Amino acid sequence: MEISSSQNERIKFVKKLYRRRYRDEYGLYLAEGLRLVEDLCVTSSVRELYYTKKLTVSERGRRLLDRIAAGTGARVYLCTEKVFGEISDTDADQGVLAVLEKPQPVVDWEPQLKQGMILVLDRIQDPGNLGTIIRTAAAAGVDGLWLVDGTVDPFNPKVVRASMGAVGKLAIASVTAEGCVALCERLGLNLAAAALGGAVPYYNHDFSKPCALIIGNEANGVQPYLLEHSRAKVSIPLANDVESLNAAAAAAILIYEMVRQRRFMQL
Repeated sequence: MEISSSQNERIKFVKKLYRRRYRDEYGLYLAEGLRLVEDLCVTSSVRELYYTKKLTVSERGRRLLDRIAAGTGARVYLCTEKVFGEISDTDADQGVLAVLEKPQPVVDWEPQLKQGMILVLDRIQDPGNLGTIIRTAAAAGVDGLWLVDGTVDPFNPKVVRASMGAVGKLAIASVTAEGCVALCERLGLNLAAAALGGAVPYYNHDFSKPCALIIGNEANGVQPYLLEHSRAKVSIPLANDVESLNAAAAAAILIYEMVRQRRFMQL
């Protein structure tokens, strides 16, 4: 049977998951769209799937539906277009939305440090920025992300969408600024901060040793406490009176400088 009422209890439950409070309470998050759900099926556990007949029009959509219905143990719900519109967060939905289990938090970070690269995000606010940074970090092989208190929820639906499923491929933890510094000391990571004043050009800094790189808030940069405890401050030289780069663009440049130096040192 199709779910045809927006007052259905399952529909009410999905709507709750657009709020961080309930995502944290239930340990669940949402992903919408064919490609995104396909990708997250590989790395995350699907608890529920909501779809419309639109999904079954294509062979690809039917394959996804069969795969989830047969192989994951997820509960699958057919919805009318109108009801699906109540839980959709996109302008042109593809008729599929998944409820997934959030990954278990990392307790011991030492085994995670295979490349010796941690990215610290200090109060990043824009979901698009965070999602793009997560995707870049995963592509570059960063060992994990530490999100300092005040950073947007990585399981916000807009972040999940911008990450293109990478949120399920990377170890992510929430930390306080003090906890970040303590972890760096315990794990032997050099803490470096992206900054404007009193900083060296990023290509002159030695990123070849295990390190944690901080990208700061879009408007205010890295907070004073983390700057004070950073062993180095690095900047990206800018021309043509450009004051700063988008946080995601700056993160991409610095992440791949870390990767470049490590590969160079291995030659």
